[in-house]
Amino acid sequence: MNEKSNLSQAPIVLVRFDDPEKKPLLYACGKCGQIHSPRIYACNDTLAHEAARRAAEDCYTCRTHNTCQHCGAQCEKGWLACDKCRRSSSFEKAKEVPLDGVEECFGFDGGEFYRSPQDAAEDGEDWVYLCTFRHYSVDLERLEQDILDDHHDDASIHDLKAFDALVTAVKAFNEAQTSGSFDEDRTRRARVSHLRDEEDHSHPDPRD
Repeated sequence: MNEKSNLSQAPIVLVRFDDPEKKPLLYACGKCGQIHSPRIYACNDTLAHEAARRAAEDCYTCRTHNTCQHCGAQCEKGWLACDKCRRSSSFEKAKEVPLDGVEECFGFDGGEFYRSPQDAAEDGEDWVYLCTFRHYSVDLERLEQDILDDHHDDASIHDLKAFDALVTAVKAFNEAQTSGSFDEDRTRRARVSHLRDEEDHSHPDPRD
Protein backbone atom coordinates (compact mmCIF):
# COMPACT_ATOMS: atom_id res chain seq x y z
CA MET A 1 0.00 0.00 0.00
CA ASN A 2 1.41 3.39 -0.97
CA GLU A 3 2.15 5.82 1.82
CA LYS A 4 -0.11 8.85 1.73
CA SER A 5 1.01 12.41 2.24
CA ASN A 6 -1.01 12.48 5.42
CA LEU A 7 -2.39 9.79 7.71
CA SER A 8 -6.06 10.13 6.74
CA GLN A 9 -8.46 10.20 9.61
CA ALA A 10 -12.24 10.13 9.58
CA PRO A 11 -13.52 13.71 9.63
CA ILE A 12 -15.81 15.10 12.30
CA VAL A 13 -19.18 15.95 10.77
CA LEU A 14 -20.83 19.00 12.32
CA VAL A 15 -24.62 19.29 12.30
CA ARG A 16 -27.22 21.44 13.98
CA PHE A 17 -28.10 19.94 17.37
CA ASP A 18 -31.81 20.57 16.74
CA ASP A 19 -31.87 19.09 13.22
CA PRO A 20 -33.70 15.76 13.35
CA GLU A 21 -32.28 14.80 9.94
CA LYS A 22 -28.70 15.55 11.05
CA LYS A 23 -27.74 17.13 7.75
CA PRO A 24 -23.98 17.82 7.57
CA LEU A 25 -23.07 21.50 7.69
CA LEU A 26 -19.30 21.52 8.20
CA TYR A 27 -16.45 19.01 8.31
CA ALA A 28 -13.52 19.12 10.71
CA CYS A 29 -10.18 17.34 10.70
CA GLY A 30 -10.35 14.46 13.15
CA LYS A 31 -6.84 15.25 14.36
CA CYS A 32 -6.50 19.04 14.70
CA GLY A 33 -10.11 20.19 14.38
CA GLN A 34 -9.54 22.47 11.36
CA ILE A 35 -12.97 23.37 9.93
CA HIS A 36 -13.79 22.92 6.23
CA SER A 37 -16.96 24.45 4.80
CA PRO A 38 -18.69 23.29 1.61
CA ARG A 39 -19.80 26.87 0.99
CA ILE A 40 -16.38 27.90 -0.33
CA TYR A 41 -16.64 25.61 -3.36
CA ALA A 42 -18.23 26.91 -6.56
CA CYS A 43 -20.15 23.78 -7.52
CA ASN A 44 -23.40 22.04 -6.73
CA ASP A 45 -24.22 21.10 -3.14
CA THR A 46 -23.33 17.42 -3.46
CA LEU A 47 -19.89 18.07 -4.95
CA ALA A 48 -19.21 20.85 -2.47
CA HIS A 49 -19.86 18.56 0.49
CA GLU A 50 -17.65 15.86 -1.05
CA ALA A 51 -14.82 18.38 -1.50
CA ALA A 52 -15.13 19.66 2.07
CA ARG A 53 -15.11 16.12 3.45
CA ARG A 54 -11.99 15.23 1.44
CA ALA A 55 -10.28 18.39 2.66
CA ALA A 56 -11.02 17.40 6.25
CA GLU A 57 -9.76 13.86 5.68
CA ASP A 58 -6.52 15.06 4.07
CA CYS A 59 -5.99 18.10 6.29
CA TYR A 60 -3.30 20.40 4.96
CA THR A 61 -2.49 21.64 8.47
CA CYS A 62 -1.62 18.11 9.59
CA ARG A 63 0.11 17.10 6.38
CA THR A 64 3.85 16.45 6.69
CA HIS A 65 4.54 16.37 2.94
CA ASN A 66 2.84 16.39 -0.44
CA THR A 67 2.74 13.84 -3.21
CA CYS A 68 4.16 14.86 -6.57
CA GLN A 69 1.29 15.26 -9.01
CA HIS A 70 3.48 13.98 -11.86
CA CYS A 71 5.33 10.92 -10.55
CA GLY A 72 3.75 10.22 -7.15
CA ALA A 73 6.97 10.64 -5.16
CA GLN A 74 7.01 12.50 -1.86
CA CYS A 75 7.79 16.20 -2.06
CA GLU A 76 8.00 19.08 0.34
CA LYS A 77 4.81 20.50 1.76
CA GLY A 78 3.92 23.56 -0.26
CA TRP A 79 5.05 22.02 -3.57
CA LEU A 80 2.88 20.12 -6.04
CA ALA A 81 5.88 18.50 -7.74
CA CYS A 82 9.13 16.93 -6.55
CA ASP A 83 12.55 18.42 -7.27
CA LYS A 84 13.20 16.04 -10.16
CA CYS A 85 9.91 16.80 -11.91
CA ARG A 86 10.29 20.54 -11.35
CA ARG A 87 13.76 20.44 -12.94
CA SER A 88 12.42 18.40 -15.83
CA SER A 89 9.55 20.83 -16.37
CA SER A 90 11.89 23.81 -16.16
CA PHE A 91 14.23 22.17 -18.66
CA GLU A 92 11.45 21.53 -21.17
CA LYS A 93 10.09 25.08 -20.90
CA ALA A 94 13.49 26.69 -21.49
CA LYS A 95 14.53 27.32 -25.10
CA GLU A 96 17.86 25.79 -26.11
CA VAL A 97 20.17 28.43 -27.57
CA PRO A 98 23.70 28.32 -29.05
CA LEU A 99 26.57 28.77 -26.64
CA ASP A 100 28.23 31.35 -28.89
CA GLY A 101 28.72 34.61 -27.03
CA VAL A 102 27.57 33.25 -23.68
CA GLU A 103 29.77 34.30 -20.77
CA GLU A 104 28.21 34.58 -17.32
CA CYS A 105 25.66 31.84 -16.63
CA PHE A 106 23.95 29.83 -13.92
CA GLY A 107 24.20 26.09 -13.27
CA PHE A 108 21.04 24.18 -14.13
CA ASP A 109 20.85 22.03 -11.02
CA GLY A 110 22.29 24.07 -8.18
CA GLY A 111 21.78 27.61 -9.45
CA GLU A 112 25.50 28.34 -8.98
CA PHE A 113 26.77 31.49 -10.71
CA TYR A 114 29.64 30.97 -13.16
CA ARG A 115 31.82 33.49 -14.93
CA SER A 116 32.03 31.27 -18.00
CA PRO A 117 30.41 28.14 -19.48
CA GLN A 118 33.81 26.43 -19.20
CA ASP A 119 33.78 26.94 -15.42
CA ALA A 120 30.30 25.42 -15.27
CA ALA A 121 31.37 22.41 -17.31
CA GLU A 122 34.44 21.83 -15.17
CA ASP A 123 32.18 21.94 -12.10
CA GLY A 124 30.13 19.06 -13.52
CA GLU A 125 27.25 20.98 -15.09
CA ASP A 126 25.81 19.60 -18.33
CA TRP A 127 23.49 22.53 -18.98
CA VAL A 128 23.37 26.15 -17.88
CA TYR A 129 20.77 28.86 -17.81
CA LEU A 130 21.70 32.12 -19.46
CA CYS A 131 21.38 35.33 -17.50
CA THR A 132 20.43 38.96 -17.83
CA PHE A 133 22.28 41.91 -16.37
CA ARG A 134 20.51 44.40 -14.11
CA HIS A 135 22.18 47.73 -13.38
CA TYR A 136 21.99 49.47 -10.04
CA SER A 137 19.16 51.96 -10.19
CA VAL A 138 16.72 53.98 -8.15
CA ASP A 139 13.06 53.14 -8.72
CA LEU A 140 11.43 56.55 -9.04
CA GLU A 141 7.90 55.27 -8.39
CA ARG A 142 9.03 53.49 -5.24
CA LEU A 143 10.90 56.61 -4.15
CA GLU A 144 7.74 58.69 -4.59
CA GLN A 145 5.80 56.17 -2.52
CA ASP A 146 8.41 56.18 0.25
CA ILE A 147 8.24 59.96 0.45
CA LEU A 148 4.44 60.09 0.68
CA ASP A 149 3.62 56.94 2.69
CA ASP A 150 4.07 58.46 6.15
CA HIS A 151 1.96 61.53 5.42
CA HIS A 152 -1.75 62.33 5.22
CA ASP A 153 -4.05 60.47 2.82
CA ASP A 154 -4.19 63.32 0.32
CA ALA A 155 -0.41 63.75 0.14
CA SER A 156 0.74 64.22 -3.45
CA ILE A 157 3.96 64.77 -5.35
CA HIS A 158 2.47 68.13 -6.31
CA ASP A 159 3.10 69.17 -2.70
CA LEU A 160 6.84 68.60 -3.10
CA LYS A 161 9.21 71.40 -3.93
CA ALA A 162 11.95 70.84 -6.53
CA PHE A 163 10.55 67.40 -7.38
CA ASP A 164 11.43 67.89 -11.04
CA ALA A 165 15.06 68.36 -10.00
CA LEU A 166 14.91 65.08 -8.08
CA VAL A 167 13.51 63.28 -11.14
CA THR A 168 16.30 64.67 -13.30
CA ALA A 169 18.94 63.65 -10.74
CA VAL A 170 17.53 60.11 -10.45
CA LYS A 171 17.52 59.64 -14.22
CA ALA A 172 21.12 60.88 -14.45
CA PHE A 173 22.13 58.56 -11.62
CA ASN A 174 20.50 55.54 -13.28
CA GLU A 175 22.08 56.27 -16.65
CA ALA A 176 25.54 56.57 -15.08
CA GLN A 177 25.54 53.10 -13.50
CA THR A 178 27.76 50.44 -15.04
CA SER A 179 27.71 47.82 -12.26
CA GLY A 180 24.90 45.62 -11.04
CA SER A 181 23.81 42.00 -10.77
CA PHE A 182 23.29 39.01 -13.02
CA ASP A 183 19.83 37.42 -12.84
CA GLU A 184 19.08 33.86 -13.84
CA ASP A 185 17.06 33.61 -17.06
CA ARG A 186 15.17 30.33 -16.96
CA THR A 187 13.67 30.86 -20.39
CA ARG A 188 17.00 30.07 -22.13
CA ARG A 189 19.43 27.19 -21.65
CA ALA A 190 22.61 26.05 -23.35
CA ARG A 191 24.52 22.78 -23.28
CA VAL A 192 28.04 22.86 -21.84
CA SER A 193 28.87 19.18 -21.32
CA HIS A 194 30.81 19.07 -24.59
CA LEU A 195 33.21 21.67 -23.21
CA ARG A 196 34.21 19.22 -20.50
CA ASP A 197 34.72 16.51 -23.12
CA GLU A 198 36.87 18.85 -25.20
CA GLU A 199 38.95 19.71 -22.14
CA ASP A 200 39.54 16.03 -21.43
CA HIS A 201 40.63 15.35 -25.01
CA SER A 202 43.02 18.32 -24.99
CA HIS A 203 45.01 16.64 -22.18
CA PRO A 204 45.79 13.10 -23.42
CA ASP A 205 46.90 10.51 -20.94
CA PRO A 206 50.74 10.53 -20.99
CA ARG A 207 50.71 6.75 -20.50
CA ASP A 208 49.14 6.24 -23.94
